Amino acid sequence: MRHSLLIRSTAVFALFAGAVALPTLYSPAQGQEVQAPAGGAPAGRGGRGGAPAEMWTVAKSRGGVYKAPNRPIWRKAELLAMHRGQNTWSEQIILDAENDATYNSAAPGTRSVRRIHPDTPTVFVVIQGEVTFNVEGQPATVAKRGAIINIMKSTVYNYEVGGAENALFVNVNPTNYKTAYPVSETAPAAPAGLQNVRVSFNHTPGPYTNGNRLAFNTFDDAIAGCKGGAVVVNDHIWASPLLGFVNAADNKCNPGQTGNIGSGPIPASTPAFNPNSTFGHMHPGPAEWWIVQVGQIRGQFENSGEYHAVEGDVLYAAPMSWHQMAAEAPGGPNVRLAFGGYQLINMGNTAGQP
Repeated sequence: MRHSLLIRSTAVFALFAGAVALPTLYSPAQGQEVQAPAGGAPAGRGGRGGAPAEMWTVAKSRGGVYKAPNRPIWRKAELLAMHRGQNTWSEQIILDAENDATYNSAAPGTRSVRRIHPDTPTVFVVIQGEVTFNVEGQPATVAKRGAIINIMKSTVYNYEVGGAENALFVNVNPTNYKTAYPVSETAPAAPAGLQNVRVSFNHTPGPYTNGNRLAFNTFDDAIAGCKGGAVVVNDHIWASPLLGFVNAADNKCNPGQTGNIGSGPIPASTPAFNPNSTFGHMHPGPAEWWIVQVGQIRGQFENSGEYHAVEGDVLYAAPMSWHQMAAEAPGGPNVRLAFGGYQLINMGNTAGQP
C-alpha cells in the first residue's frame, strides 16, 4: 500500500551525518553533526531564517528490506571465519543501485594486475596490513590501517601487498563499473559466453579537485591532524570519516567537544529499542553505509534491530529505513567512515508534532 509521511528536513544538505535521537544539523566547517535544540526543529514552515521546510515525502516503502548480499552488518570476525585457511579472498558485501563493494584479503607478495576504470573512480579502505598503490601520474603510495585511497576515473593503477601479515581492505566502485587492462598485462579470463577483445582509447587521469585527494589516513590526518570533512567527492561515491569522542577530554582537536557521537551510549534507564517504531532519520534515495575504522559504533535500523560494531565491521542502512547511529567506546576516538552514492539529506519524521 502506498502512503505518504509528513516530514521536516532537519538537516538540509547534511553530508552523511549519523542519525541521532534529536534532529541534527551539519557544520560544514568541522565535518561534524550538531544537535538541534531539544523539542525538535525551530518553529516555522518556510525553510528560511533557520527554520527547516516541512514537506511531504511521497510513497515511503517499508524500511529494513535487504537484498543479498546487503545486510545490516558484516562483521570482520565472521568474514575471517568464513574464509578460514585462505590468505587471499574477496567477498561481495554491498551491491545496490549506487555502490558495489567487496571485502578483501591479500597475502604479502600479492600484486594485482594493472587496470583502468575508464568512466568511474574506485576507492580502497585499508583495514589492516600494508598495501602500496601505484597510480598513474602519482608517486607510489604506501597505505596502512586507516588509509582511504581515492583513484580517479580513467587512471591506470595496481597494488602490491607488503609487510608480514595479510592485508584486509574494502574496495568500493559505482555499480556497473567497467575495467580494462593494458595489453602488457594478462587479462582475466572472460566470463562464459563472452570474449576479451583488444581496443584502444585516449585517456587522461581524472584531476584531484573538489576536495578529493589520492590518500587520506583517518588516524594521521583526521584524529592526529585535526582535518575534517569529506575525503571522497566523486560521481556515485561519497565518503567522510565521522569522528566522535564519548569522553570529550579525549578530543585534542576541539577540547571539551564530543564531535560526532550521534545519540551516544544508551543510558541504563532507557527502554529497550523498538525497531518497528519511528526514530532517527531516513533517506528516500540511496542507502547509507559505514566502515568502522576505530572504536565502537551502534546502528539502529528500522524493522531490523540494533547492532554493535567494532573496527573492521561494516554497517548498512537500507534505503527508506529509519535509522540512527552512535559512538559507544567510552575512551578514545570513534570513527565511522560514511559512504553512499552522493551526499544525502537527513529527513526527520514530524508526524504528531505541532
